[in-house]
Amino acid sequence: MRTLKLILGIFCLVAAFPPGGLALLTFLQSGGSQRALVFSIALILAALAISLIGTGWFLIARRNSPITRRARILILVSFSCLGIFVAITFPNFIKARSTSAANACINNLRQIDAAAQEFALENRKTNGEAISYPTDLTPYIKLNSQGKIPPCPQGGIYSVKQVGDTPTCSLGTNGSWGHVLP
Repeated sequence: MRTLKLILGIFCLVAAFPPGGLALLTFLQSGGSQRALVFSIALILAALAISLIGTGWFLIARRNSPITRRARILILVSFSCLGIFVAITFPNFIKARSTSAANACINNLRQIDAAAQEFALENRKTNGEAISYPTDLTPYIKLNSQGKIPPCPQGGIYSVKQVGDTPTCSLGTNGSWGHVLP
């Protein structure tokens, strides 16, 4: 039981870092037109961090005594607040990852488009003439560490068939974030 209380106490102290750091960042950026909203979010994050620190300290300081009803309620409240915090922030991390992968894909498509235009100019190709992708474009694009045209971060396949065509990704508009040149 002592070991469990010690582990839970350390976990609470470590789990207080993300909301505490976010509260500090939010306090530092609490300017602008929505100052009251930002300030209230910072207060909620700070309260969560303080409750986790208090719970961790309580568990570590009283690890030799049995778990009382007050301690159980304190643990339950702290972990439920932490669960709410995770439930709110987790979808934002997933969205950010999808957005960054789609942006990387779009940047790769822009590089492929620029390489296709440069290839067409240098070889005096006109619109509609065939392009052998990727062999024709390899000299005109910045290659990755393997010496190949950078792939789509989510596994899509790039293609460009003719001069003047917009390069495409096989993922296209599948999913919530499009892999299409704007």
